[in-house]
Amino acid sequence: MMAATLAPPGKECPMRGLTLSAASVADTDVLHRLLQLYYFEASAWSGEQIAPDGTYDCARADVEANLRETPTWAQLLWLDGVLCGFVLVDEVEHEGQRIPELADLFVLPTHRGKGIAREVVARLVVPGSGRWLLATFRNDTVAHAFWRRNLPKMGLTIETPAPPDDSDFHFFLISAA
Repeated sequence: MMAATLAPPGKECPMRGLTLSAASVADTDVLHRLLQLYYFEASAWSGEQIAPDGTYDCARADVEANLRETPTWAQLLWLDGVLCGFVLVDEVEHEGQRIPELADLFVLPTHRGKGIAREVVARLVVPGSGRWLLATFRNDTVAHAFWRRNLPKMGLTIETPAPPDDSDFHFFLISAA
């Protein structure tokens, strides 16, 4: 009989079968297609219009350039060997310091509700990694409600700084104890 793996209080057991793999230039087309799905879904609240070439917001060449220039920028998410999303990590200026930002985290609709987004954050925001910025668009009420509901359950230190009045975002500063 196998013993159950218990997590420390306030922490969950790691999700079995979830793999985060660094995207490389060879993954440009895959990431570009996933970004198109992400922007398509976001267009419901962002109002973004599709370009004449049938794509949203980002050009394939820009995706390739980002993957080439910043190898840590994108990770593909796989659940039991099936592609299920991506996470993009940028470095941003906050209060005079450079900190990592969970810039975009997208889980395909068929994989939502399985704890993938929470697990991705738990794997990235680890003790010693410092403060991270997690921002949601003001108009993306679903994402904002998700993080307001789930971040407190994750055992992270959470700050919610007031954004500037003209900001399009809600901000969370998170860190692992």
